[in-house]
Amino acid sequence: MNKLYTLFVCLTLILSCSDQAQSHADLSEGEKHCNFLISQGQWLGQLSIKKNKKIPFNFEVNNDSVFIVNSEERIGAKICSYQDSMRIKIPVFDSELRFIKTKIGLAGYWHNNTKTRHKLPFCAHLNKKGGKHRFNGAHSNNHNLYSGNWETTFSKGTENEYKSVAIFHQDKEHVTGTFITETGDYRFLQGNVYNDSIFLSCFDGAHAFLFEGRLVDNIIHGMFYSGLQWSEPWISLKNDSFALTNPYLITQHVPRERLEFSFPSVDGGILSYPNKRFNNKVVIIQILGSWCPNCVDETKFFSTLYNQYQDRGLEIIGLAFESPKKLIDKIARVKDLKSHTGSKYEFLIAGSASKKEAQKALPFLNEISSFPTTMFIGKKGAVRKIHTGFYGPGTGEHYVKYTAEVGALVEALLSE
Repeated sequence: MNKLYTLFVCLTLILSCSDQAQSHADLSEGEKHCNFLISQGQWLGQLSIKKNKKIPFNFEVNNDSVFIVNSEERIGAKICSYQDSMRIKIPVFDSELRFIKTKIGLAGYWHNNTKTRHKLPFCAHLNKKGGKHRFNGAHSNNHNLYSGNWETTFSKGTENEYKSVAIFHQDKEHVTGTFITETGDYRFLQGNVYNDSIFLSCFDGAHAFLFEGRLVDNIIHGMFYSGLQWSEPWISLKNDSFALTNPYLITQHVPRERLEFSFPSVDGGILSYPNKRFNNKVVIIQILGSWCPNCVDETKFFSTLYNQYQDRGLEIIGLAFESPKKLIDKIARVKDLKSHTGSKYEFLIAGSASKKEAQKALPFLNEISSFPTTMFIGKKGAVRKIHTGFYGPGTGEHYVKYTAEVGALVEALLSE
């Protein structure tokens, strides 16, 4: 009975993708690589979120390795056989693609285990149009309509309204970019432009994003979809001079509250701050979660920074707020993050994955509006700066500028 049900579900998924699937002849050509689990080369995956609404993403298969591609980002993973199906486990994030191979491609589900019962129908087919092709649409000659910086407002006129800077780079019908907010960015987005419409998406194993917009009288009117349920409108006007609130002014140290904490270390025991180990040292306190892509980006940067300045007296403490209920499972998630990023600095389990929980655990901060939030502490223990969010590599020059600023700040604090 279970097998019949599985076959029925997979048949339904196959039919939902059939409008974009390759022909049997096209797929059989790729099947010449019969020693590998699935056909080699470029693939186009899709996650179904609503009726006739899908989030596409590109991936490449090389031997039994897969590389999920979002613009300049490449996320490597392994394809493995599991009983009567196959799986792709996404690094760091507690999620995976589970699927079977069919005559016209792949069919299954994306399981995001950090969210209870969160799964999206997944299908994929060989992509002979190449890695830059992501969305289907009519050919357009309206090139370079979208390149530049756009002042963007999400959920305009509601209590949830917030501002953003949209950065788009257009090359004919191909477009990449991101949205920068006061609490981070939407990472590497990739898509296509058709006539007066723009389509962008991202899938990184933690999030699945879809942005759709139409340019009318120099204003983009769009919708943002995230996962199975979330959607909100956005509107953009080209404005190269627009700037967001200074991220150093959002979260502040509460003077009457002593900067101190004591949490379990992922390496065993309890670590407290302050203690003699950190005397006369520059300390970065990173408030993060392994489930947060911006936090992973920041951890990669901090790992490099730590290796560069540790010998001169830099210490970094990661305070992780994790999704699993049990401490041992929280530790396992953070150890995966450490392994993936090659991080050698301290990580502590500070609580559950919630801004409210983080605020309770860290009363010396007036608010925590973002994961990550980062504190820079001088040699005498004084809070010198607090930065909300992180400008990741998907933001281009913003990432370059911010990482250079942090490097210069650390240099200055170490020299005091």
